[in-house]
Amino acid sequence: MTDSSFVVNRRAVVAGLGALPLSAALGRPALAQSGDVPLGMVLPFSGATGAYGPAMKQAAELAVSKVNAAGGILGGRQVKLFIEDSETSATASVAASKKLLEVNKVELVGGFWGSPEALAAKPIILAANKVQMLSCAANAVTEGETKGLIYRLQAKSSQWGPAGAKVMQKIGAKKVTVLAQQNPFIVAMVEPFKAEMAKIGGQVMDVIMYNPDQASYRAEVEKAFGPEPDAVFVLPLLTDMVSISKEIFRGGFTSKVVSLGTGADAEGKFIQAVGPEVSEGIYHLQPSPPIDSPSYARFVEEMGAPKGTVFLFAGNAWDQVCITMLAMEHAKTQEAAVWTKSVREVCNPPGENVDDLVEALKMIRDGKKINFNGAGCTCDFDDKGDSINRSFYVQLIKDGKNTPVGVVA
Repeated sequence: MTDSSFVVNRRAVVAGLGALPLSAALGRPALAQSGDVPLGMVLPFSGATGAYGPAMKQAAELAVSKVNAAGGILGGRQVKLFIEDSETSATASVAASKKLLEVNKVELVGGFWGSPEALAAKPIILAANKVQMLSCAANAVTEGETKGLIYRLQAKSSQWGPAGAKVMQKIGAKKVTVLAQQNPFIVAMVEPFKAEMAKIGGQVMDVIMYNPDQASYRAEVEKAFGPEPDAVFVLPLLTDMVSISKEIFRGGFTSKVVSLGTGADAEGKFIQAVGPEVSEGIYHLQPSPPIDSPSYARFVEEMGAPKGTVFLFAGNAWDQVCITMLAMEHAKTQEAAVWTKSVREVCNPPGENVDDLVEALKMIRDGKKINFNGAGCTCDFDDKGDSINRSFYVQLIKDGKNTPVGVVA
């Protein structure tokens, strides 16, 4: 199952991280200030997406510790990291963001693995004229007026749909059904998936939406699998995927299952929850870091992980922290309204390629134009703050293990 758009990579899997904030209550350039530069992140440590928070936290702390050990930023100031638990809850994420902004006086609130959490916090952060960095996918986060203060280090939801269709093409599924959670992150995938299936000569027989946290998903599963499509594109988060997969197994349905890593992986939590028999044969995909790049290899080494480990989300958090510190150094201030304009200056080409964070800071101080390459993505942004040039990592659950299949370009 290999060709130019489906490159095989045999690797292990982990999960992501993201972002930061800082203080500028005096409204003066950072070099005129003293004290720590506070960075803030809202990460999931509990709830349906709690499996992703620890690795994201580790990566963020690593970036900060490296810079502090090398002398800090903005004339020798140390960076201080504040992290709050999103609890996989929009309400909790709003409270966490307010605390970071009002108590810790940050200039950026980063992290945001989940779209509902990011969307809920967005108006509060923008009203404060601070920067928001994200590891979530819902298209709506970067739509509308963003004041140039939002940056997404993740593939947009609308990019996930076509990737799913390409997986269907590779496994020979022509007639498919969509079974999807009612969620802004997921809903935006459906129409692009249908459009891509039509391009490749496939047919979407039905789209069945369901609400999260239902007591049972039996009716929806029977409706999706009963007509015996070639495959069902199941778009869940972890908790509902556990229940749905058990219903599929009980019903004895034989249609292939293609899902999202947010549900059928969650850093191995899915297999742990349902066991090898129920999970056998499920394909899943999620955005991939640049796994063959020098920048990603450096990140894996610095995380202390075995060579070839695939961190699916931790690199996003690393990138958020790195970009913020580099942009501040370039702008010579921690003021959000100023350093946000330096993000593309340090990330997008042209410029001298660099993936070493400490070396990148030195180059900026020497007046060099840099093109920083991150661990989660290339860190190139379009005019709306969305990451470009993303790919997706595909795995198959076999014998109770996630088995790498390839990368969908």
